[in-house]
Amino acid sequence: MRDINELRAAIKSAVDAEKEQLIEIGRHIWKNPEPGYREVKTSKYLVEKLKALGLQVKENLALTGFRADIDTGKPGPTLAIMGELDSLIIPTHPEADKETGAIHACGHNSSATAIIGTAIGLLKSGVLNDMSGKIALIATPAEEGIELEYRLGLIREGKIGSIAGKPQLIREGVFDDVDLAYMTHLTSGNFGFNDHNGSIQKIVTFKGKSCHAASPQNGINAQNAVCLAQNAIAFMREKYSNSDKIRIHGIISYCGNSSNVIPDEARMEYMLRAPSIPELVALGKRFDNAVTHASLAAECTCTIDTISGYMPLFDNMKMGQVLKDTVEYLKPGAPFNFNNSFFSSCTDMGDVASIVPGVHGYCPGYSGASHSASMHITDEYSSYVTMSMLNAELCLNLLYGDAATAKEIAADRKGLLSIPEYIKLIDQFDGSITSEYKE
Repeated sequence: MRDINELRAAIKSAVDAEKEQLIEIGRHIWKNPEPGYREVKTSKYLVEKLKALGLQVKENLALTGFRADIDTGKPGPTLAIMGELDSLIIPTHPEADKETGAIHACGHNSSATAIIGTAIGLLKSGVLNDMSGKIALIATPAEEGIELEYRLGLIREGKIGSIAGKPQLIREGVFDDVDLAYMTHLTSGNFGFNDHNGSIQKIVTFKGKSCHAASPQNGINAQNAVCLAQNAIAFMREKYSNSDKIRIHGIISYCGNSSNVIPDEARMEYMLRAPSIPELVALGKRFDNAVTHASLAAECTCTIDTISGYMPLFDNMKMGQVLKDTVEYLKPGAPFNFNNSFFSSCTDMGDVASIVPGVHGYCPGYSGASHSASMHITDEYSSYVTMSMLNAELCLNLLYGDAATAKEIAADRKGLLSIPEYIKLIDQFDGSITSEYKE
């Protein structure tokens, strides 16, 4: 068996040799953004790249996701390396798609590119003979919690069971043989990893009675229910004034079509974030109470559809140390955030890390604010090439030799759920309640 430093250098060289191709892939995905469960072109483009490397690909997983395995030929753990496919929708971004408003303002085009870069690093370096186990390259759709009404429609049509891609892949059995999991996300900060909030989603529909706006006494204004509900939600935040993790935010997705008609329907979409399942349950109940009573005060009927969003993310510390060591090899002395700050944002990597040991790592590469019109990729080499190196080198460090490091991490399942337990847990959130106003 060759010295691991020789293999590390081989991976780094193999990925760097393909830097122009990887940067072109990253640019192509950036210029062709597609939101969740609509990533048809992105998926097809990447699948063709993997097939050109000689890999067999299982397609149409969670509608647009896919999986390609790299087998070392020796028994050992299965390590999932993930990349995300979907974009956001921010029409005001200067590079947003002119028709859809889609834009990769969270940098998922980089982790999607790194799927190809990881494959290149492992296949073209000759390191597999010195590793054990299997690497599952998994492209995951629909990480962003957007277009809730569209996704709820997919659920009602029986096409999906979860609004987010990784939970859907878990439902479909894609992670049944996975022992541990990792993905890298782009950041404007330092290398590292952080725990994250979990979330649930709410779609609220208010029903009133339309009439001519010049005679509003003849109708029931659904917009009034929206205004009262949003004020009730604002006052509800007082209960969480000591928490730096709870987040409640949303939009009005529909509120009539004409100023000359009292609207008889209005809709809101909300995301509730909290760091634990009990806190999410309590937050959801408090939200429902505030909204339904506001609706009754406006003499409207209210329906609240609740959809499970993301599990809280708790990173595996032993894998986090392997990530730190990997970064130190690639970028000696680079600052590294070893889970020393909690992120109030959410990721469906939390769902994967609920069933297997996992880490959601970060690699620098963009400037501006994430999820905004100011976000731009400013370091293409880091975003696409370094991230690919990081993934492939991490695979080597975990699966080197007889994969002892990966085996040790995979064996520690303290606090983790079986897949049936996980599905039962997230399904408890899904449901619909209606509060009907009666005179």
